[in-house]
Amino acid sequence: MEARSRTYVVECYSPAIDRRAVESTRHRAIAAAAELRDEGRGVEYRGALFVPGDEVVFHLFTAGSLSAVREASLRAGVDFERVLESIPIGIATLGLG
Repeated sequence: MEARSRTYVVECYSPAIDRRAVESTRHRAIAAAAELRDEGRGVEYRGALFVPGDEVVFHLFTAGSLSAVREASLRAGVDFERVLESIPIGIATLGLG
């Protein structure tokens, strides 16, 4: 990992998205993060929060920089609205807090 690892949320609005599509994106994001680590950029994909009623997915990453998360998302083909630094509180099951 780069200097200090931070947590980021990649916010995606996807009409008619389903769990299978989120799982597919998850696998691509894991692979993209691995590629970036092989290139010396510290980034880890941590999982996603899928809110089907709002057609939104929040992908969670830890990384040393926002740019690494953006690059992983682009390589994974994630169509995102924005990438935000976040502060995990009590999210132990994802290894974030």
